[in-house]
Amino acid sequence: MKLSYPSPNDAPCNDAVLALRIARHTPCSACDTCQGLQPPPGVALVLGDHSCHSSSLGDLNQYGSDEDNEPSYLETCLCGHGIPEHGADEAALGREEFSRRGRLATRLDEMLQDVDKLLDFEYTDDNVLSRRQQIKSPVSMITMSPTSLGKAGAAPF
Repeated sequence: MKLSYPSPNDAPCNDAVLALRIARHTPCSACDTCQGLQPPPGVALVLGDHSCHSSSLGDLNQYGSDEDNEPSYLETCLCGHGIPEHGADEAALGREEFSRRGRLATRLDEMLQDVDKLLDFEYTDDNVLSRRQQIKSPVSMITMSPTSLGKAGAAPF
């Protein structure tokens, strides 16, 4: 089976493309072994953005495709979980965090394309690992200790 993975040169036409890019570079929250979305066995990835056909004639997607076997995007990981479990659930993240992760994931894809490894989901190097750390949820530097909440003179909530 052939599934598509978007080129970083293609602007994301929708949030599904951005979510796929984020999921590729984010560990699965449902299992401990998966470090990012990977194609299951028997899946061949092809490069390209098949959801955003553009033409001087306007949006040709409304007319359907002449190709019955046009590849769709990768949606399920080797681990058996989907895109939301790989850190790309916009409803849980909020728009701002989803966009931030999307920008980092797109940059990671550009870096992989530069070294001809965009479709190699097992490839990693120090630059890729460093950027993937940035995709993880930002950690607050402020912590509240239980004792600081009940101190005398503290304003009530």
